[in-house]
Amino acid sequence: MFSLSISKWIIDPLIFYILLFSLRYGLLGSFVSFLFTLGYHLLFLAVEGSDILLFLYDQQELMWIVFHFLVAVTAGMFSTSFQERYLSLRLRQEEVTEENTRLLETLEALRLAQDTMQKKLLDSNHTLTKIYQIGTDLDQSVADIVRDKLVSTFEQSFKAKHLAIYHVDASRLTLRLHVRFGDKEKLPQTLFIDPESNIYQRMFKQKAIAIRTVDEFDVPLLIAPIQYDGKIQEVLVVQEIDFNRLTTYEMNVMQLILDWTGSRIEKAMLMEWNETRHELIEGTHIYQLHHFNEKIQYQEYRLQHYGQPYSTVQMPVADVPLSLIEMELILRQSMREIDLIGFDEETRTLHFLLPGTPEEYAQRFKERIRDVFLRKGGIS
Repeated sequence: MFSLSISKWIIDPLIFYILLFSLRYGLLGSFVSFLFTLGYHLLFLAVEGSDILLFLYDQQELMWIVFHFLVAVTAGMFSTSFQERYLSLRLRQEEVTEENTRLLETLEALRLAQDTMQKKLLDSNHTLTKIYQIGTDLDQSVADIVRDKLVSTFEQSFKAKHLAIYHVDASRLTLRLHVRFGDKEKLPQTLFIDPESNIYQRMFKQKAIAIRTVDEFDVPLLIAPIQYDGKIQEVLVVQEIDFNRLTTYEMNVMQLILDWTGSRIEKAMLMEWNETRHELIEGTHIYQLHHFNEKIQYQEYRLQHYGQPYSTVQMPVADVPLSLIEMELILRQSMREIDLIGFDEETRTLHFLLPGTPEEYAQRFKERIRDVFLRKGGIS
C-alpha cells in the first residue's frame, strides 16, 4: 500500500526511535537502537536488490547514518548523565533518611528514660532539652572537635577535673594521649595498663563506665569507653569528679553521651577522609606540604585555647633509596594512629606532626624513627 523506504523520507522516523531508546536506556540503549537502524538500512538495501558495498560510497546514505550516530551518542550521554545524577540524589536521600531514623530512635530512647525516671529528672540538671543541646554540640564534622566538645561537656555538666581522652592500641595494654585537660602528672603522655588491673578489665568486658573501688590504687577515678567501628577505640580518663554526679541516672546520661560521641567521631572521620583524601599524596596517607601546614595551624589553635601541646619533627630523606609508600610502611610501625606525616617534594623532607606531644619528647621520637630506618636499611 505504501513504500517502506523510510530512510528516504525527508523527516526520518528512525530518529525518533533512536531518541526514544537513548533517552530511556542511556548509552547502551542508544548504541543498540543505532545498530538496529543500521541493520534496517542494510536489510532494506538487500531486499531492494541494491549492492550493499556501493552503500559505503553513497554520500546521502552515509550522511543519514552519521547523523543517526551523532543523535544516538548525544541523547545517550545526556540520559546517562541524568541517570547518574538521579542515583546520586537517591543515595543521598537514603543517607539522610537513615540519619533521621537514628535521630528519632535516640529521641525516643530519651523520652523513655524521661518517663521512667521522671522524679530524678526533675532534680537533675540534665533535662531532655539540655541532653539534646549536648548531642547537637557533639555533632561536628571534625573528630578532634568532637573530642574537645566531649571533654568540655564533662567539665561543665559533671564537674569533672583532670581528664583526657586516650587512644587504645591493638594490644589493649597501652593508652596513648589524644587530648588532655589537666595536670600532666596525673595524665601522662602514655598510660600502661596492668593486665591485673580490675578497673580496666571491667570496662573492656562490660563496655561501660568503670569507677575505682576502695581496694584499687594508682588508677583513675573513672574511665569510660568510646566505641566506634564495633569496638572500644578510645577511653575517657577522669581523675576527679563531683560524687553527686555518680548517681544511677547521671551514669546513664554519661553512657548515652559517650555512645553518641562514638557515633559522631566515626561519622566525622568518614567526612574528614572524604574531604581530605585529595590532600594526600597518591597511594599513601602522607599529606602534601601546604595541607600539612594547615593541620599544624589547627594544633596551634588547640594549644592557645586549650593548652594542648604538640610538636613537629623533620627528617631529610633525599638519600633514602625507598619510595614514599615503602617509607610510610616502615614509619607507621613506630607511630601512633593520630600522628600525621607531610612531605616536601622540593627538599625531599618528611615532616611529622605529633598532637599532644610536648617539644621535649620530639627528639626522642626522631631518634626512634631514625633507628627504625637504620634497622630496615633505609638510611645509614
